[in-house]
Amino acid sequence: MTRLRSTRAALGVVCALGLAVLYLPLLLSVLYSFNQGIDGRQTARLTGWSLRAYADAWQDDSLRSAALTGLQVALVVAAVSGLLGSAWGYAMVRHASARVRRALAGLGYLLVIMPEVVLAVSLLQFAGRLGVPLGFLTLAAAHTPMTMVVVALIVRARVLTLDRRLEDAGRDLGASELRILGDIVVPALLPAVLTGTVLAFTFSFDDVVISAFLTTPSVSTLPVYLYSSLNYGTAPAVYAATTAVLALTIVVLGIAGLLHRATTVT
Repeated sequence: MTRLRSTRAALGVVCALGLAVLYLPLLLSVLYSFNQGIDGRQTARLTGWSLRAYADAWQDDSLRSAALTGLQVALVVAAVSGLLGSAWGYAMVRHASARVRRALAGLGYLLVIMPEVVLAVSLLQFAGRLGVPLGFLTLAAAHTPMTMVVVALIVRARVLTLDRRLEDAGRDLGASELRILGDIVVPALLPAVLTGTVLAFTFSFDDVVISAFLTTPSVSTLPVYLYSSLNYGTAPAVYAATTAVLALTIVVLGIAGLLHRATTVT
């Protein structure tokens, strides 16, 4: 009993240290976003509480432009990934050919384990070889492969749990395959599709590695802007912007959870 208690206590300490390493930097960013600073620059010590950083961030045209571009790219990526990723995940389980199913699964897992920097460099070279100018569409296209895999794997897990007896019952009642897909399969997959689509939006909006290679001076995203601004010293507006991104991420994930719960209950 004593050994069991000691093991639990040790695991608790390790877990607490891990959570501190993960979340303490986030809490410090939020804290310093309210720090007044000195002469428009952030300081290591707290000099007073102020909301000026949020006003400065809102008045920064470059920051607002980067945030708007990032939102637009993330919306396009989420829509495309939600549609194509759902079809991909469904085909990974239900395609008639076992070879095709294995190929689709292998391609998905390859994209998951592939370092983002390798994918970013490859996409940049591919666009250069084809003579495609970098811009909004190339940036959205670069984000799509990884987010499609996220949706596909979530949908695949849901497809594996579907009760095929419901589909067989529909066929026995004379329903067409299209009717079965629309009345039975799609409603059952909707929670997974919505969850994957929201996660695709979050991953695209927060992406740094791929965006750093595919952005241009006129088309940039908020994470790239924030990372670049660190080279000139950390301004309070940077902390305010990172806090806003963190809040947006939490809100979006909360919406995903509520949608998943609502569609599951109904």
